[in-house]
Amino acid sequence: MSRIPALVILLAGLAYGQSQPERFWLAGRYDGNRVIVYFDAVKFNRTVPADAHKIVQPVVNGFYDPVELPASYIAQFLKKPGAERFALGDQYDLLTGEGTVVTITLTTLVGTEADEETGNDSYIGALAAVKDRDVLFLHTDYYAVRRHRPETGRPAIANKPSDWAHIVDEPLRFSVQSRIAALLTQRMKVLAPPEEWAHFQNVSPRFSVQSFYLADGALRYYAMLDWGSHVTVDSEDIDDMLCGWLAPTAVPRILAVETHLLPNLRNVVELGAGRTGLIVDWHFGDSGGLQLVEYRDGMNLKQMPHLNEISAGE
Repeated sequence: MSRIPALVILLAGLAYGQSQPERFWLAGRYDGNRVIVYFDAVKFNRTVPADAHKIVQPVVNGFYDPVELPASYIAQFLKKPGAERFALGDQYDLLTGEGTVVTITLTTLVGTEADEETGNDSYIGALAAVKDRDVLFLHTDYYAVRRHRPETGRPAIANKPSDWAHIVDEPLRFSVQSRIAALLTQRMKVLAPPEEWAHFQNVSPRFSVQSFYLADGALRYYAMLDWGSHVTVDSEDIDDMLCGWLAPTAVPRILAVETHLLPNLRNVVELGAGRTGLIVDWHFGDSGGLQLVEYRDGMNLKQMPHLNEISAGE
């Protein structure tokens, strides 16, 4: 048997270890057959061309006020290390969260300028058209995008709902909802100081819960209790909401909680290799944004691996 030199093995291992992880980006519905995607955060430093063409705002929130930008202007940002090198006509994959992967083609280069002086990022990206035969699959507003893979296409019809990562449209049984609400209420009682918990005793919280499947077929719940009391203790606002990630055991089990944000779960997508992506939007004071994270049991959104974000703050 021939032997491979140890140096070759070492170099191969280093090359593999240094390979860049696959990138993902957030995308939103722009109109009937196009989406908008921002590839990179940049600093325009007030250099956006005065004649940049204003375009219609996206129908979905969270992608701000894009303008059409010439390729010659965007080119300067594509030279920076780690920048995505995109161009008109390039193809990417749209992860719909419905068991389908749709090919999209970049048609218009765009950017949105933020208040950079307060520390915000501006963004560059593109509008992308969906193939005509796939237009009807755009019944959600938020998606994930990855670089195009040749095998992209519509998969075979699934045998059961858990065959792909997605949000379940059907409501949970009332008995399950009641158990989840009771669990979160008890957790809030433990987390809140006694003087704060006293303010919630006579307030009926708003409750919502969503079911979703992970890429491995496991069912999970995302639930929110919002007392909405907006009261203060010692002149300070207190947290009046609690969100939880739960597993549907015989008695639903809390895996992690969100205590300082009020995130909305917008979509659940397959990232490949058994991984699940969550698309959420959040608001905290005058700040807010969209996030794409890789879901992990036992972690809250701050702890889950962050794959992409579009955000702004005051």
